[in-house]
Amino acid sequence: MKKVGFVAFVFLLVLGAVAASPRPAGCAGSRTAVLRVEGMTCPSCTFSVKAALKRVDGVEAAEVSFREKKAVVTYDPARTSEEALIEAVNSTGFRAAPVSEGEGGKP
Repeated sequence: MKKVGFVAFVFLLVLGAVAASPRPAGCAGSRTAVLRVEGMTCPSCTFSVKAALKRVDGVEAAEVSFREKKAVVTYDPARTSEEALIEAVNSTGFRAAPVSEGEGGKP
């Protein structure tokens, strides 16, 4: 009987940890912003841009490409906005703008 109680305890512990964990990127309700990033002069510039984006509350994932001069950001629109993402990039000294569909805006 003690073994059953221990298993139930572990199950509830795991269930609680899963419920308390942040939503993974791509969950329902998430949005993806594709930003053109100007001013990156070398591949290491991507680290500064990505770090700034990840510091924005509500950002679930951020990928930055030096070669494409783009950032693809998955975020929770209830906690942040595309404008806040642009401000975060601009605060690093780079210039960000939304990518229009004609520019390959779909990730």
